[in-house]
Amino acid sequence: MLFASPLVLNNVQHYPRSPTYDAPDLQPADRASFWLLPISIALQQITLAIIGPLPKTSLVRTLLPAIVVPIIIGIGIQATLFCRHLTSPVVNFGYGTAAISITLQGIDILFVIPWRYEIPLTEIFQIANKPCPTLNPTWKQRFDWAGACFNNPRMLNTPFEPALLKKRREKVAQMSRSWFLITRLARVIMTWILIDFLLAWCRYDLWFGSATHHMALPDTWVSGAFRTVFGGSAMWMAVNSEHALCAIVYVGLFGQDHKDWPDLFGIWTEEWYTIAEFWGIAWHGLFRQQFTFLTHTVSSPILRVFIPFLLSGILHFAGAYMQSRDGVDAMMFLLLQPVGILVQQMVVGKNLKGKGWVVKLLTWVSTMVWLMTTGYGFVAAYSRGGMFDIEPIPMSFLSMLGIVEGKVFRYGGALSHFGWY
Repeated sequence: MLFASPLVLNNVQHYPRSPTYDAPDLQPADRASFWLLPISIALQQITLAIIGPLPKTSLVRTLLPAIVVPIIIGIGIQATLFCRHLTSPVVNFGYGTAAISITLQGIDILFVIPWRYEIPLTEIFQIANKPCPTLNPTWKQRFDWAGACFNNPRMLNTPFEPALLKKRREKVAQMSRSWFLITRLARVIMTWILIDFLLAWCRYDLWFGSATHHMALPDTWVSGAFRTVFGGSAMWMAVNSEHALCAIVYVGLFGQDHKDWPDLFGIWTEEWYTIAEFWGIAWHGLFRQQFTFLTHTVSSPILRVFIPFLLSGILHFAGAYMQSRDGVDAMMFLLLQPVGILVQQMVVGKNLKGKGWVVKLLTWVSTMVWLMTTGYGFVAAYSRGGMFDIEPIPMSFLSMLGIVEGKVFRYGGALSHFGWY
């Protein structure tokens, strides 16, 4: 990385570790597997365009998903296991998670939701900017509507939209469009500044990959806790800033309604104390529907807790596996979360409303200790895959002020991993 620490003089020479994700012996077959994911998306969209306007009594609506869904699952597995043509760990992670996310979304929209409803799906998914009439829709109307369905993973403005998102949309609706754009721009700038400082600290600590380096912090419980917190913060900042930037583009340039861009993450001042509330309120819900769509099919409350984290573990395993061919630690982190949730609920209960601040404080501390302890291997897996070697900001404010070494323009470090720079 190009960053030094504010605690280290600018003239200190640094020898960065070699990336673990280089694949110089990449075979042509691996490069060809890049097309598996676009094929999966196209296949799902075409299938939904065919069955969407049909009632449940239609034989096509019943049989076509049963034929296509197994193929989609196979394509998702193939894309995750065999595609290695990408060299950036960030894009590798995105590609791996997208393969699983789109596969789960395809199962839900093409197979589970049609099974639950008698009416045509075009009456369930009322998408204002891509309407699809129930009677005599054209192929273009059906295809555009199907694409809009798959481009709405959080199920905004559908019967499947979580109540939490409705509250966030109502909150955003109280803002004017101009104030919405100003706050999102401020959020992007603030996040880039935080990432700048975080990357400077990463450069000094060298994360998990250079324990023998003279600049590396010892691998203690305290340093491990800091690494875990900072690693989770990096993920929060990266996802949140990207969402805010997309909101600026689509609302400011393309005229989309800002009410359809509710926050990804819960506000940290909201009441969340338990592990369940952290995942349900504080953390983002980009894949919430993909993780929970099977929970209504079971009656066991334990399975309803485990199923979402099992699917989340598969998704994060795919992302980490695409980076370094090792995603076990990432998956184990997610599989441990329902255990912590159930144990914590046995001790303090499911609802802390009406309980004193001491109980709430102790519960919040136990939640943070649990997340830091179990998340250590999760962050380490991404570090081994090179996730924290990428500089995701266009310029360094610390370099501009002369606090750290290196150029002010930072995208060279990221683009070099793509071979574009």
